[in-house]
Order: sequence, then C-alpha cells, then structure tokens
Amino acid sequence: MSTSRHTPPSDWPGMEMTGMTRLTDDVYFGWLAKEANPTFWHWCKALEGVPPERKVHDGCWVAAGTSAHTLVSRDPLHLEPSLLWKCCGLHGWVREGKWTSA
Repeated sequence: MSTSRHTPPSDWPGMEMTGMTRLTDDVYFGWLAKEANPTFWHWCKALEGVPPERKVHDGCWVAAGTSAHTLVSRDPLHLEPSLLWKCCGLHGWVREGKWTSA
C-alpha cells in the first residue's frame, strides 16, 4: 500500500483502482470496477502527525465514494454538488476535469 503523498493508494484489497488521475497534489480520483461514479482520494491534513499505529495505514490518504453525487460528465470529469471532507475541511468542485477550491 502506498504511503507517499505523491502516490495515492490504488491497490487496497477490494479497492483496486483504474484510471487514477491527479487533480491536485492532495486530490486524486480513480474508478472501481463496479461503480458508475469515481472514488476520490485526498491527503488528509488532519491525519498528519498522527502516529502510524493509530491510522488504517501508514500515510494520510483517505478514500471517499461519490455515489450520492451526480456524474454530469465522465470525460472531462464533472460532479455535482461539491465535495467536502469534514475530517480536514477540504472542500471544492470538480468541473471540466479540474478541481476548484470552495
């Protein structure tokens, strides 16, 4: 499993991703085989400094599904509404394949 900030995990058992795409240094998305919407990975700043034994894995990547979102376009990616991670406050939109911070 990846722990580097520059390489989000794409090989977690049961969460093998295809088409992993970088939106920012902190936000990537990829596709699970049986999901119509993408799964997002974000580097959770709230986990920085947390000892490895208190995390699911040694790193700060957190996955989130988007099944409750509307997939407006797959290519370029456009989701509605915005994405919000309450763990660290990261918030923004994905439109025209680009991340825009809220």
